[in-house]
Amino acid sequence: MVRAAGRGVVDHPGLEPVTDLAGCAAAYVTPAHQHPLGRVMPAADRLALLAAAREARAVVVEDDYDSEFRYDVAPVPALAALDRSRVAYLGTASKSVSPSLRLGWLVAPPEIHERLVRRRTVTHDTPPWPTQRAMLTLLRDGWADKVVRTARRVYADRAPRVASAMASHAELAGPLAGMYSTWLTDPAAAERARAAGRAAGFDVPLLADYCRSARLTGLVLGFGGVTDAELDRALEAIINGLTDGPGADAASGRAATGASLEV
Repeated sequence: MVRAAGRGVVDHPGLEPVTDLAGCAAAYVTPAHQHPLGRVMPAADRLALLAAAREARAVVVEDDYDSEFRYDVAPVPALAALDRSRVAYLGTASKSVSPSLRLGWLVAPPEIHERLVRRRTVTHDTPPWPTQRAMLTLLRDGWADKVVRTARRVYADRAPRVASAMASHAELAGPLAGMYSTWLTDPAAAERARAAGRAAGFDVPLLADYCRSARLTGLVLGFGGVTDAELDRALEAIINGLTDGPGADAASGRAATGASLEV
């Protein structure tokens, strides 16, 4: 989308603080649950990012896509709470209710709010009014909150099940939160696991598919859109793929002892 608008993209390492945004119009971040590694942006890194944005007069686009699904700690405060004049806050109903609603929201800094409203008026890019009213009813009457609480309990049960199955075969990249976890492993093992998953009827994304500059390899295992029985079958297939191949035992041993991959 950024390139389609005629701008370039500059990659910053997801595990390091961003201290320089010179020449950048904006920085896109997912600080509550950094995708796809799962890290929560520390307070010092948040302050460094905001300082860099002020220096460069850049906008920080905060995509808060699943913070309501924290079950290890309390929900992480939004970056926008630290500086509403510099952060554009994005949210969505896709994870909490349904992606078919195609509803999201943006809380923009005052200096760009009017420009966004004018652009939207020109493009007529607005969700249908009946859909908005339906979402309002779900929020007002507590149904949306009930769905989130129920889903949070389901994910809180599934996340450790995935971790227990994967722990001796790969290295967990970040904390257990939300509806997916990311596992580091060597490229050959990741490819075998994806092939085994597909043979069993499951799509298993590779971490490398999310990396443009970093050289991390592994698997991004989502556990939100399946039943418990399907999750068990998927994990069985994935583990069979990880343990089936030359050097699989040695690779599993390195992952279990916390060996890191080259970035």
